[in-house]
Amino acid sequence: MIEKQTSWQPQWWSAITEIGSVSDERRAVVLHDISEGSKTSPVYYALLGISELIAGFALIINSDATLIGANIVAPLMTPIFGISLGLMRGDIHLLGRALLAEFGGAALGVGLCFLLGLMPFMGEPSVALLAQTKPTLIDLFVAALAGFAGVLAMIDERVSPALPGVAIATALNPPIAAMGLCLASGAYQGAWGAFLLFFANVLAILMVGAALFFVAGFVTREEIGSLKSLLHRFSAAIIGLILVTALLSSYLIGLVRNLRIQTNINAVLDEALAKEPNTALVKVEFSHRNDGIDVIATVETPRVVEPTSVKKMEEELRQRLGESVRLFMRCSVTKDVSATGSTNIRPYLNLDGKVTEAQMSPSMRMLQQAEQVAREIASTRPALQFLGTELVELASRPVVIVAIQSPHEPMAGEVAKFEKLLQERLDEPNLRVVVRRTSTTDLSSKGPILLGEAHLGATTPESELQQAQAEATVRAGIEAIPHSFAPAVDAVFYEGAWTVRAEVVGPRVMTPEEVRAIEQRSAKTLAAPVFLTVWPHAEKLQVTGSGYGVLGEKLTDSNH
Repeated sequence: MIEKQTSWQPQWWSAITEIGSVSDERRAVVLHDISEGSKTSPVYYALLGISELIAGFALIINSDATLIGANIVAPLMTPIFGISLGLMRGDIHLLGRALLAEFGGAALGVGLCFLLGLMPFMGEPSVALLAQTKPTLIDLFVAALAGFAGVLAMIDERVSPALPGVAIATALNPPIAAMGLCLASGAYQGAWGAFLLFFANVLAILMVGAALFFVAGFVTREEIGSLKSLLHRFSAAIIGLILVTALLSSYLIGLVRNLRIQTNINAVLDEALAKEPNTALVKVEFSHRNDGIDVIATVETPRVVEPTSVKKMEEELRQRLGESVRLFMRCSVTKDVSATGSTNIRPYLNLDGKVTEAQMSPSMRMLQQAEQVAREIASTRPALQFLGTELVELASRPVVIVAIQSPHEPMAGEVAKFEKLLQERLDEPNLRVVVRRTSTTDLSSKGPILLGEAHLGATTPESELQQAQAEATVRAGIEAIPHSFAPAVDAVFYEGAWTVRAEVVGPRVMTPEEVRAIEQRSAKTLAAPVFLTVWPHAEKLQVTGSGYGVLGEKLTDSNH
């Protein structure tokens, strides 16, 4: 019977204990691979340059997949093992070659990405690029674990296929690319952060590699020498690791603090923006200044957030964070529209990959239904444009304000039909509707459009002349009435008759008898029936001590 392995001796522990039993043949192969991988050559620098440029483009376009490809191509881990072995064995020749390969290659990568950063590719810093400039103690732990895995994969040929995955985990070349891009942009603090990340990775892998190479028997006691000489060789690396650990620890404390600030900012803004229909918080960025915090909040919204609302959110952030806050709201104007109108709660894909909408509050549902009904009505009236809806919660009843843009004022009966339809859909008989109209005037090079066909229809030189004559005839008839003016007249000949609309400015409204008399006189002149519709506009009349006139025009006849 095969005995079961005890729980205190798992497979992974057995694999680790086998490190010390590496065969002489395998040890020779590994030492040869490290020695060859620590040499510089045109191929080495070409491969490294290509990998750094790939990483640079990946950081610019924020592509994690491309960044993974760059890590696989980069030949930066083996020289670190060469540095580690060179220090352990006191092999100055191997140490020099490995240092030149590692840091000479890094310098080449920084230079290439610096040139890349000068090209017209750079926009706002991507998330991937910013991540390389803000290292923490966690990155040092990850590098140490990756170094352990790298040495294990190199020593044990059974684990060697995992080396590409180790290269991805260590991510040595993204911070090098980030250094070049930051220097090209003049972001020296960001370049310093990327250098710390790269240097921390190198030191962690170096120290872990040295320990494992000793355990695996790659270094003899004679090669190590005395403890004093070993500490002397590793003194620079140890001091560097201590300094980097201290710096990254302070960065980690700062990261924890920033996470707390981020959480509070998100909570305040989410609560405030929940009262804004169709508005969703997309991203929050902030930075510290001497006397407080600057916050940039990106939101998707159908309309720009009011400054008073921003001021209120700013004050709430100040109270929550306990320090001065300057809030900048970056509004990305957008609207989610379904076949029946817009939705007031932004839809999203859930973990099942299905479109889902968050639960809607009663007020949001009321706004959504009001907008859907308004859009249905507006779609049947080309001259009417729907602008938006607002909800006013009065103590007595809810009131929906519908904003429209139209050249004509809607009738009370039409508003009543809209109100009744909305009451039925929402089962809210107490609801009232207020229509807020913005008046519009359509103009062409000919003037105000009273009849679209008169401005935009197909014409010939002969028909244009006849149209001008008809309009002039009707205008003359109107302006024959004392103190009456016709600044706009449109005429269209259709089915043997002239249809004419005229905008009339005067101190009184023309009577039907006067309109009929103008039609009859004009019909005799034009030899065709004339049907005239007059739109009176007393508000466009200007009156001075010398007489009447059209607003904006010079008075020419004091008696007219």
